[in-house]
Amino acid sequence: MRTGITARTGLKAISFSLAVSFGAGGILLPVQKAYAKNSPGEIIKYFNPIPEKKHYLNEGQDRLIKTKKFKTVAVEGAQPVFNKEIGLFAVIPTEKLSQNQVITDVLSKPTVSGISVTIPWKVLEPKEDEFNWQPIDNLIELLKPSGKSLILRVSTCGVDAVPEGFQTAKTEEGEKKTTLESDTPSWVFSGDVKTMEYTGKDGKQHLMPIFWNTNYLAKWSNFITEMGEKYDKNPNIHSIGITGGGVAGSTPVVPDVTGEKGNYAKLEQALIKDHGMSQRQLVEHWKYVADIFPKAFPTARLNFDVDAPTRNRAGQDTLDEISDYLIYRYGQRVYITRQNVNDGKHGFDQYRVIIKFHPDTFTGYQLTDKVDAEGLEKIAKNAPVDGISYIELPLSTLEASDKDEALAKSLEELRSKLGYQLVSQKISFDEKLKQGDKLKASFEFVNLGAAPPMRPSREFDKDVAGSYKVQMEFRDESGKPIAQSLHTPQPPTNQWQAGKPISWSEELKMPPLKPGKYGVYVSLVDVDTKRKLQILNALTQGKTAAEFVIPAGDLRVE
Repeated sequence: MRTGITARTGLKAISFSLAVSFGAGGILLPVQKAYAKNSPGEIIKYFNPIPEKKHYLNEGQDRLIKTKKFKTVAVEGAQPVFNKEIGLFAVIPTEKLSQNQVITDVLSKPTVSGISVTIPWKVLEPKEDEFNWQPIDNLIELLKPSGKSLILRVSTCGVDAVPEGFQTAKTEEGEKKTTLESDTPSWVFSGDVKTMEYTGKDGKQHLMPIFWNTNYLAKWSNFITEMGEKYDKNPNIHSIGITGGGVAGSTPVVPDVTGEKGNYAKLEQALIKDHGMSQRQLVEHWKYVADIFPKAFPTARLNFDVDAPTRNRAGQDTLDEISDYLIYRYGQRVYITRQNVNDGKHGFDQYRVIIKFHPDTFTGYQLTDKVDAEGLEKIAKNAPVDGISYIELPLSTLEASDKDEALAKSLEELRSKLGYQLVSQKISFDEKLKQGDKLKASFEFVNLGAAPPMRPSREFDKDVAGSYKVQMEFRDESGKPIAQSLHTPQPPTNQWQAGKPISWSEELKMPPLKPGKYGVYVSLVDVDTKRKLQILNALTQGKTAAEFVIPAGDLRVE
């Protein structure tokens, strides 16, 4: 008889087996078996696995995570193209959100795809059920002329700033409880909401809600529901941050905003001892917070920070479980961002989560103002390997690039590799066609960017990464659209990786066309939303231009 027990450690699964045999007199005698132990080399590989084998398998997850060297492809005259999910987004400091000229100047830059902001909850709901949407509405109005988009996060702790010109109300009952500063409105604290004090970046004492407190979460959920009703279908929204469960719109729960020695351990212990914090609780807490947003925003994309909730191995394992839950359940509805990037180094766990999930959804970095020109150069090399589609860039760094040539060059190199950068290299088809016949056509594209173009396809709560369709539109000699033909390319667009040739031929069933001459125009389209992707047109040798619809030639129907 053999029984087996498997024990999982942080390093690998180690199996213990007990073989039992019946000896003389029926006595049970154990049969011992030796098992290999983790060698020092294997331990080193676990904590630093990437450089040697370029992949590893986390025992707590079910996907082999691989890194691949980014294959650079050169196309003469190529330039970065604009599509709403990808590119550089300028982070506007919270205190400057009312400075319209600053934001307008940023949006006028052709290298910028949009802006990223974090707004304290107390600014948007100064009194219970009384909402002040003006800060967001103002930003959207500024975005409309350019068609650029907004990454929006709302903070309940840790921002320590209020936009100029905006007043925040304090309820009388809330003031009785505390006069301390907080991103959370004072009226929230007038209820039975658990809190903890901490020292802010301004040196003053601040107050944070205990994020897993049920009374706090009920009020937060109500606010997010209201925000979803107002902004869910707004075309100028890039993504809404899944926030309210951590500090400053991110995932960490310990408000160590000063970074003073010993401060983090002190605050962490207070959360454990006084408020019952545990890793299991944090997993369930973040799952609950995460579920609030897809319900409130069934259409808009969401955004989740992949920093560990606490600074230890257990916190990193917690991040695994939370990110697994989010992407496996909601897919491309949730974008992943590695926030607080200070240099060109990879953060092990954030990096691993991004590598794991960038085939499923769009991923990005949010840089701090600590990133210098050298760090930015390294990021420009790492981002394509990681499959990054967007970068949130400090306003100060963007402004500095106007005067710093090296910085500007690194930014342009980075921008040219972000997301999908599609180039049409060849489109050919029969120039003459008899009525009722199929049209033989062939296509050649190349992707210069780090990620394939993924079209979200809703399946229950999840958006699966699907393919855009190729649309061939037929226009009469006056330029009027007459008919169109749609097909899914092979390979589908969600498999268009950089460095791989993308070519296919198709016999297209044609719509009924009267005899005559027609102009043929090609585009990549989402058939559900009618949205077209911007593509770099390189059909004419020596000339490239970013276009949503590419003129491919003429067709005569006989």
